[in-house]
Amino acid sequence: MENNFAIFEKEDKFCPILLEGILRTEFFEKNPFEARDSDVGEWRTTKNIMTDLPEELWFVSKDRNYNFDLRWKRDGFFVSIEFLNLLNKFGIGNFHYTKLHMVNKHKESITSKEYFYVRFYNRLEDVINMDRSNIEFYKQNGRMKKIWDLQLKNANVLPDVFLLNNTKLLSILMCSEKLKKEAEKLNLKGIIFVPSNEAGVYKP
Repeated sequence: MENNFAIFEKEDKFCPILLEGILRTEFFEKNPFEARDSDVGEWRTTKNIMTDLPEELWFVSKDRNYNFDLRWKRDGFFVSIEFLNLLNKFGIGNFHYTKLHMVNKHKESITSKEYFYVRFYNRLEDVINMDRSNIEFYKQNGRMKKIWDLQLKNANVLPDVFLLNNTKLLSILMCSEKLKKEAEKLNLKGIIFVPSNEAGVYKP
């Protein structure tokens, strides 16, 4: 039976886990870090459904340089062209994307990579095997407190890349062993693959 993996962010040179910046729909020469009404919209607020994205986005950063291939940011992912090509190679159809410019406050690029903003929809429901998983719940309201051991149903027939519609795992991208092997050939930066059963307890 094929295994599944969780893709976690890993800190490395020019691969910070916390990105210091603001996501914009356009670049404003005056006060580039100031939030504006034009930066909000359904593409940021809708949950688990396909919504049109802006034609392009700008991430105005205080960081000096970026070299990562995947980061979670603002209900979506910042991905390199290499990671995007990997998704397309596997025919993953449950996401959409738009061009993402990584710049400083002077509108100068801070990376040699090409980036895109990716949002997934159709997050998977009812794929956690509750009988086999070890999950701790709050007594007051019955909500999940901690996932000690995550076991998925039908792991061998799940998509090659997917997200779970679960608040505890909201920003964790899951993938097949097949995709993991292809990703490792690309020597992608700033990520690590962890067995999916450890997704609830792994700490970068």
